[in-house]
Amino acid sequence: MNDSETALEHLQVIRSLMEKATVYRSVTVPTAVMGGVIAIATAVFLYLKDAQIATPAAMGAWLGSFVLINVVNHALIWRTAQRAKEPYFSVGLSMALKALIPALFVGGLLGMTLGFGPKSDLIGATLIWVTFYGLALMATSGFSPRSLRLLGMVFTLIGACGLAAHWSIDLTELTSAHQLSALIMGLTFGVCHLVYAFCVRVSTNRAG
Repeated sequence: MNDSETALEHLQVIRSLMEKATVYRSVTVPTAVMGGVIAIATAVFLYLKDAQIATPAAMGAWLGSFVLINVVNHALIWRTAQRAKEPYFSVGLSMALKALIPALFVGGLLGMTLGFGPKSDLIGATLIWVTFYGLALMATSGFSPRSLRLLGMVFTLIGACGLAAHWSIDLTELTSAHQLSALIMGLTFGVCHLVYAFCVRVSTNRAG
């Protein structure tokens, strides 16, 4: 297959993904709701426990939550593919993973290095995760719904501004590192996902 044929195939895939934008929104809404609920529950638990839980344990709790949310997300993608009688690992999913994985991998690695490292910077690790998750969502701008790109912008701005503040001033003067980390994660991965799901649902109902 030559370059022109490859480019044409990619354009056809992108067009197909854009035509299925409503379907992708319908998949992301339950994922966003589930992810938001899990994130808020984890944040409340860690906030209340505060110093009773060591930083590695708090990091482990968030990593476990992320794994659970991803399992739910891929289960929904698989169910949608089955209903549409399409392959689970489609060309579209392959393109999405290629766009998402670089930022998610780098952000995940940097976050774990900060959290589990000798300095144990839990706030920095949290904000790194938020920032790179936003960048991962924005990396799908070529074929994802506008609502998902806007969500990515919100995460990126919160994470980047938070990192600038964290590296400029001592945020722990306001509250403990564990509680501040829980608040950040609860606000972003929790509240932002729930607001996103609500707005997309309202928009979809109006369009319908």
